[in-house]
Amino acid sequence: MMWQLPRFLVPSYLVILLILVVVGCTSREDPSEVLEVCGNHSCGDLVMVTTDTSSEGFQYLDPSVSPDGTRILFSADWGAIPTTKDPGDELFVDYRQMIVMPFRVGLEPAEGLEEEGARLIRLKEMGLWIGGSTHTFQQNKIIDLRKESPIWETDSTVVFSFQTNAGYRLFRANISNLDLAPVEALYMERSDSLTSTIYQIQHQDPALSPDGRWLLFVRSSCTIPDSFETCTQQRLYCLDMETAGGNSVNRAYYNATTFPLTEEYALIQNPAWSPDGQTIVFSGTLDVGGSFGVGTELYTIDFDTTGYPDVARDNGLDRLTYNTYREGDPISGIMNDEPVYSRDGGSIYFVSTRRAPSITLHDRSIWRIPANGSQEPEIFFFSRSDDWEPAIMPDGSLLFSSLMGFPTEMLDRLEIEAYERLAAENIDVPPADRKTEVQLRAEAADERDLLSFFEGVMSHLYIYR
Repeated sequence: MMWQLPRFLVPSYLVILLILVVVGCTSREDPSEVLEVCGNHSCGDLVMVTTDTSSEGFQYLDPSVSPDGTRILFSADWGAIPTTKDPGDELFVDYRQMIVMPFRVGLEPAEGLEEEGARLIRLKEMGLWIGGSTHTFQQNKIIDLRKESPIWETDSTVVFSFQTNAGYRLFRANISNLDLAPVEALYMERSDSLTSTIYQIQHQDPALSPDGRWLLFVRSSCTIPDSFETCTQQRLYCLDMETAGGNSVNRAYYNATTFPLTEEYALIQNPAWSPDGQTIVFSGTLDVGGSFGVGTELYTIDFDTTGYPDVARDNGLDRLTYNTYREGDPISGIMNDEPVYSRDGGSIYFVSTRRAPSITLHDRSIWRIPANGSQEPEIFFFSRSDDWEPAIMPDGSLLFSSLMGFPTEMLDRLEIEAYERLAAENIDVPPADRKTEVQLRAEAADERDLLSFFEGVMSHLYIYR
């Protein structure tokens, strides 16, 4: 479940060529694609994956790479790729869509995602049995409804949380045909067959086990929408994928097997599996060891299906991070969210609002901690803007979303290239109309300034390795 992100408008003419910096020695004739960065975090190479210069300040979130490593799946504001809604329709401004994009390094910048090869997942019309009757979701309408947290199941299927008449539910889509993707519900609550009251129960934050057998999700419910008095707290649940799925005819999704892995707590979110499938890490506000802490913390539990489906709750529950309030901290406390295991399972990367070295702001940055919590967290990457939504690539690199825009080093290079281009064009101009050196430098600086507006406005996808 994502925090609300700011939306700003920037001029629609912000379309300037971007060329990113290449590992190793390069020449001016062979522009590089990878930027070597180092500072108050681990040293590595930064790769900009999305390079479009959309004027709408879109947010690209929830990135993950396909099992075969060729495509990236992510969610985006509904208007990032045009659908059937008018751009002025504010009702849909916060709705999310699912997008697939080929994984390529060093893309030339483009005005929109489609020019970079990105495609919108258009779900096929489907029927869903809710409240004693079949609700038909037509393709021309389903495209604009809310989707959340898409993840890969296989190279041709994805799992996501989708808003139905009964609240958010888990679905699977076969994306072999992106323009007409068949979709099915994975699990529906027994009470869904009796009522169609919206927002009663929510299934969110899906996470698939390494062997594909188990699907984690966060479950919460309210008898009355937006009523604290009638809402339960949250639990981490598990769905047996061997029992999941179905259509409006067989309604098999009502017989899918689920079971809770934790007791109820005020907040649980962002579960993730260890590579061996034996441990689960998540963020929340649990009372472990007699202390709630301030904000959200990271916790782990052991995954053991002994006694299935009546498995032990809070099995081996352990707390990894500890924060205390300090002067200058935000009122809400420090947030530690979105944990993900490294490829070898020895470390956990996560997003935190704790102060990064040398800065006093509480922007979100990416930190790292040993998987057993034996040491204090250390900063892994920060850009002095919000960095979040980490995911692990097949080679161990970190895929994430950030509001950093085009990094300063890239802007420096772009300004030099803009000057050289303008100077070359200036040679063919009649002497009386030629621009001075000062004018050429000023125009190149103006082009740089246009791209600098994207910092803090639009979230792009990056890889850090």
